Amino acid sequence: MKTKQLSSKQLIALVLILIGAVSSIFGITGLTKSSSEDPYESRNGIVMVYATVYDNEGNSEAGMGTGWAIGTPGQPIQYIVTNGHVVNKAYTYPRYDSSLYGGEIDVFFSAAENDYVKAKVVYFSPQEEKDIAILQLPSPTDKRTALTLRDSGDIKIGDTAYALGYPGNSSQRQDFATYDIDDITITRGIISKRTTTSFSTYEAFQMDVSIAPGNSGGPLVDEKGNVIGINVAGAIDPNTGLSLGMNYAIIINELTKILDVERIPYTFSSSGFSLFHGPGSAVLLLLGILLIAAGTFFFWKERKAAASVTNNRSGLADRNSGLANGSASGLNGNPVHSGAAGSSGAHAILRGMTGSYAGQSFDLLKGKVTIGRDPTFCNIVYEKSTPGISSRHCQLSYNPGESCFVLTDLGSSYGTFLGNGKKLAPNVPEKLYAGDTFFLCDPSNRFLVAKE
Repeated sequence: MKTKQLSSKQLIALVLILIGAVSSIFGITGLTKSSSEDPYESRNGIVMVYATVYDNEGNSEAGMGTGWAIGTPGQPIQYIVTNGHVVNKAYTYPRYDSSLYGGEIDVFFSAAENDYVKAKVVYFSPQEEKDIAILQLPSPTDKRTALTLRDSGDIKIGDTAYALGYPGNSSQRQDFATYDIDDITITRGIISKRTTTSFSTYEAFQMDVSIAPGNSGGPLVDEKGNVIGINVAGAIDPNTGLSLGMNYAIIINELTKILDVERIPYTFSSSGFSLFHGPGSAVLLLLGILLIAAGTFFFWKERKAAASVTNNRSGLADRNSGLANGSASGLNGNPVHSGAAGSSGAHAILRGMTGSYAGQSFDLLKGKVTIGRDPTFCNIVYEKSTPGISSRHCQLSYNPGESCFVLTDLGSSYGTFLGNGKKLAPNVPEKLYAGDTFFLCDPSNRFLVAKE
């Protein structure tokens, strides 16, 4: 009995099928895996830390900061990370039940609902050293979700980062009595460099992400919501009191060293694994399906070709001859330029690339379009719950005289950006040309302008 051997092309086709199957499995796994997919969702891991110190007469001095949960995503949490300087006085002078004097630390899930618990410090490093404190809650809770950490070594200069935390620096509890999770602010910027600061012993990211007193101790996250640092300080001009634009976050590897020694559990994610979540999962799944289809097609095509080698070669020769004679010229022998005919009738369009309007097109020759959440004003309307989109975010029109598109940010809260990352100034028109892209708040809401 003679055994048929697979040809080299059939082996390649089988490899394509195998790669496609693996890609599809990763895609399906990522789509069904619960994970923080953007900075906005990272709010679900954030708490307010309120530290109070009492003197012997019962008078108090208080301050607040931000903390965030660590542990296993999807499981109850019991540990909170913040800055050492946020709880410094309360930790240095602990309060005992039998004494008015001393300090105590409250972790608020909602100040508006007066929902909080007492916490104890299980690790403390002062501001001039690591400036990290780890708090333990009295019992595990599901009121917050553990955030995933990412290796600091994966972060590159120029990477986008987001600082999350509560605003302000309240010294009186009534000042933030209405604070809830919706009051958490998100500020965006880029990593400028990695450095060791002169005022401490920790290694930090220097960045242009705005850091305010209230979000001290909060997480610095990447575009997938993975924590890459701990917000700690912003450089202030001593004469004017204004920010110098140099802000710092403790690199996350300083924290993981401590967690390993203290044997406190956390979840670590490399940048590569995080690509298998959310939109990246859909891409992997689609790629896997295409590879499986392509591999199957070529496998059976090669098998059929092997059964009729002579006819296949003859047909291939005829096709190659026809291709050589016809592909470079038209019926009259003159060169044919793709799109030359009728190009003057091309329509100016806006096409959604990612997000709610991905794959949808809008004809700009019918007039300008306004994008936002207000259905009475906008003709491209986002759901009210869409993060980062303002009621009246931006406006786009087409100028046929100059053959260009005109994009204007309408004073949005989180900004309108060109494809190269440039943030538009509010109410200042910006010219775009066919093929350019722009996005609202972040690349998950990207659009393309084109002429078709």
